Amino acid sequence: MAQEYKELSKLTLDEQEDILRTMSQSYFPIEINDKVFMIPEEVNNLIDRLVERLEKSGHQVNIGDIFGDAND
Repeated sequence: MAQEYKELSKLTLDEQEDILRTMSQSYFPIEINDKVFMIPEEVNNLIDRLVERLEKSGHQVNIGDIFGDAND
């Protein structure tokens, strides 16, 4: 990712701001096991719809339980 930031420095300030604005609008934070990940809007929407379906079926949903801990 550091390489991408170096590439940004080659752009004009306006271009940098446009790219960073787009990145911040297109990605959403999701916390799993006390770690925060940035995921695309489409993935966030998919997770939301899956959770809604499970909850409508009477299941209690904890995203950390679904994904599990990477150290397990």
